[in-house]
Amino acid sequence: MTEMYVSDSLFLNAEALDEKRWIIHLSNGKTIAVEKEPEYNGQTWEWRIDGQVFGKDGYALDYLKRLVAEKLTGKRIILHQKRKVPEICGIEGRACRHPGECNTMLCSNCPVAEKFFADRDGVELVYAV
Repeated sequence: MTEMYVSDSLFLNAEALDEKRWIIHLSNGKTIAVEKEPEYNGQTWEWRIDGQVFGKDGYALDYLKRLVAEKLTGKRIILHQKRKVPEICGIEGRACRHPGECNTMLCSNCPVAEKFFADRDGVELVYAV
């Protein structure tokens, strides 16, 4: 399904770089890189979208749709209130065990991780509540 969204002219109609890599050119000039079956840490994944890897097509497609909307609007809406940094990570995350990675379950809903990913993706972080 993700491949259809990327390669079909009725959907995102991305520029094909080769058989497994595309670049989506958005109307505001921003781009999204998409790669099918990338190698990451010695393992083959189904998709890599702007550096984020996915093992399931459905997750990749959901992320791609959200990323398109975010890059077009410049905003990432977080559907919960801003939470506190986990205590194990120290005051404001200064003792974070994975700085610049934010890739553990502990990082879920952590404001430091949410800001990290928003900055990486070039979008403004907005808490809905």
